[in-house]
Amino acid sequence: MSIRQLVLVVSLVNCSPAFGEDLTAAENSLDNILVTASRSPIPAISAGSSTTVITREQMEQQQARYVTDLLRAVPGFSVSQAGTFGSQTQVRVRGAEANHVLVLIDGVRANDPASGDEFRWEFLSTSNVERVEIVRGPQSSLWGSDAVSAVVNVITRSGDDRHDIEAYAEGGTFDTLNGGLQGGTSGNNWSLVFGLERLGTGGSNISRSGDENDDSDMTSASLSGIYRPSGNLAFNVGLRAVDAWSQYDAADFLVTGLPADSDVATDTQQLSAQLGSSLSTLEQRLVHHLNFRYLDTDNRSLTDHIEDSSTASDRLTISYQADIHLNENLLSLAMENERTRFSQRGDATFGDPNQDQEISVNSVIADFQAKSFGPLTWLLSGRYDNNSDFDDAVTGRLALAYELGDASRLRATVGTGQKAPTFIERFGFFPGQFIGNPQLKPETSTSFDVGLDQSLLDGRIGLQLTYFNQDLQDEINGFVFDPDTFLFTAANMPGESSRRGVELAAVARPAAALELGGTYTYTDTTEENDQGQETDELRRPRHSGSLYANLKLIDDRANILLVADYGGEQNDRYFPPFPEPSAVVSLPSYWLLGVTGSFDVSPVLNLFVRATNLLDQEYEEVYGYQNPGRAAYLGIRVRFGR
Repeated sequence: MSIRQLVLVVSLVNCSPAFGEDLTAAENSLDNILVTASRSPIPAISAGSSTTVITREQMEQQQARYVTDLLRAVPGFSVSQAGTFGSQTQVRVRGAEANHVLVLIDGVRANDPASGDEFRWEFLSTSNVERVEIVRGPQSSLWGSDAVSAVVNVITRSGDDRHDIEAYAEGGTFDTLNGGLQGGTSGNNWSLVFGLERLGTGGSNISRSGDENDDSDMTSASLSGIYRPSGNLAFNVGLRAVDAWSQYDAADFLVTGLPADSDVATDTQQLSAQLGSSLSTLEQRLVHHLNFRYLDTDNRSLTDHIEDSSTASDRLTISYQADIHLNENLLSLAMENERTRFSQRGDATFGDPNQDQEISVNSVIADFQAKSFGPLTWLLSGRYDNNSDFDDAVTGRLALAYELGDASRLRATVGTGQKAPTFIERFGFFPGQFIGNPQLKPETSTSFDVGLDQSLLDGRIGLQLTYFNQDLQDEINGFVFDPDTFLFTAANMPGESSRRGVELAAVARPAAALELGGTYTYTDTTEENDQGQETDELRRPRHSGSLYANLKLIDDRANILLVADYGGEQNDRYFPPFPEPSAVVSLPSYWLLGVTGSFDVSPVLNLFVRATNLLDQEYEEVYGYQNPGRAAYLGIRVRFGR
C-alpha cells in the first residue's frame, strides 16, 4: 500500500458517539443507544449488561469537578482517594483490582502503562464531558486487557449544529480557584469543538500530623472536529492534553510508617490523539471503520523540587472494523495492532532502575448482535490476542436480554477476561523498596451476572437489580517479600480470588419537579493468603451506596440537589518501620453529605453554589491519608450563542 493510499484509508474512520441511558435512567426510553456494550452501537434495552449513563445534565446539577465525584453513586463502584484533591485516586468495580477497569476517552485507551495500567482518575474533570457510559461485567472479548470488571467510556461534547461559547469561574475553601472555557461551531458538513480548564487548590493536610497543606493544580485542553464530505463518508480527529502538579506527603518509614509533612510531588503530562473515519457501502449494509489512536504519558517524581525518578509510556493502536448488517442482525469483525513502550529513569544506587521495554499485541475480534428473535436479544463476542511476551489468549462473552413486556427486562452476561502483568510488576525497580518479576503470567477470570430492570407506575419508579460473581486466577500480588534481595516484588498467587455481590439502583419521581434515587452495593471479596486461608481483600467496602434528592423550581430555572454518599468499613494494610511486620487495619465507615444549588438569572447567566462534606467527616480511604473536610464554593457560568 502506498503512502497516498494509506492516507486515504485513514481518512475513512469515524468514531462518532451515539448516546443512551439504562432502564432506570430519566426517560426510560427503549430507543437510547450505547456505544460501549458492543463493538457497534446498540439499543440500551438490548445490551444484556448492567449499565449506567451519567449525563451532562447530572454533572451540572451536582456541579462536580471530577468524574470520580459522580462515580461514588454508581452501583458496584468504590473510590479510594489518597488525601486531598489531585491526589492519587483509584476506582475498583465489583471488588476487582484498580487496573481491571478500562477507561476509554472518545475511543482512546486511556489507562496509563507507566502507572501500573491504572487510569489516572485525579486528572479527569467534567468540564468538556458530554456523558459517561459505564458497562459492568467482563468486557475483555470486546476491548482486551484491563476490561476485566468494567469499561468506562468518557464521551466529550460534540459540535453538531452549534455556535456557542461557555465560560465558568469558581472559588472557595482551600484557596480553590477553578475556571474553564469551552465552545463549538459547525457548518453544513463539519463541526469543531474546543475546551480549556484549570483546576487549582491550596489543598489540605494529607498527614495526620503537621500543618502543611498539599496543593495541586491541573490544566486540560481538548480539540475535536468532524468532517462529512458526503452522506456515507465521515472523518474525525481529536486531541486532549493534561498538565498536572500534585504535592503529597511521603511515608516516614523510620519512625511511624505513616505519611509525614514533606516536600514531595508528582508532575504529570498526558497527550491523547485520534484520527479516523467511516465509509458506508452497499446501501449502508457494510460499514468500514479505521482508527489510529495514540496515548503518551510522562510522570515525574520530585523531592525538594528536584526530580529523582520518572516513568513514561506511549501506546499506538491501529484498528480496522467492518460492520456487516444481516437483516436485523449485525456482525462486526475487527483487527487491532497495539504497540506499547515503557521507560523508567532514576538514580542508580543499589541497582539500576533505568530501562526501556516494549510489548505488542495483534488481535482479531468478532461480535454478533442477534436481534431477530422477538423479545430476546443475544450478543456473542470472541477475541484472540497474539501477545509478543505471553501465550496467546482467547476470551469470550455471551450477553442476553429478554423483554417481559414494556416495563420489565431480564438480562444475563457470562464471559472470560484477562489482564496482562504491568511493566512495573515485571520490570520496575525502586531502590530499597521494589524489584520487578519478569516471570509473571497474565491474570485470568471467569464472570457472570444476572439482573432485572423494572419500571413501575408508568415509569415514575425504576429499579435495577443485579447479582454478580467473578473468580480470578493467577492474581498478581505486588507486595511479596523477596528473601534474596530483602525487597518487595510481584508474584502470581495460588488458588482463586472470589468477588460476588449485589447491586441495586432505584429512582422515583413523585412529582414533575422532584426526583429521588439511591444505589446500594454489597460486595464480598476474598483471596487466599500464603497459608491457603481465605482473607478479605483490601480497600473493598462490603457495603456502599448513595442517596439523592433533586428539586427543580421557578419553571426549571433553579435546581437544588442533595447527595449523601456512603463508604462502608474496609480493610487496608499498614507497613510499620522495620523490623515490625505489616498489619491489616480497619478504615471506619463514613457519610459524605453535599448540596448544590443553581439559578438561571437569564438565558446567558447562571449562578451556582456547592458545599461538600457538610458533616465535616474525618475519614480516610487509604490508611494514614486524610481526606478534606467541609468546604463551600461559589461560581458563575456564562453562555453565549446557541
